[in-house]
Amino acid sequence: MEKTDVRVSEYTQGTFIIDMIDPDENASVWRSVTQSKPKDATIRDQAALDSAAMRELAGSPHGAMPASP
Repeated sequence: MEKTDVRVSEYTQGTFIIDMIDPDENASVWRSVTQSKPKDATIRDQAALDSAAMRELAGSPHGAMPASP
């Protein structure tokens, strides 16, 4: 009987979801779902998270929108 090598690697998979909701219809009009292996430093870096959100929003029908003041 042949032996088979099995290798297991564990890592955390992150999912970043943005939903755009039409408030008049109370329905989703657009959704972005991104998955990646997050870096520990990025998880705690609000500027990096904001930048990721802006990149995803650029793909929305309305383009990237600046944050409200």
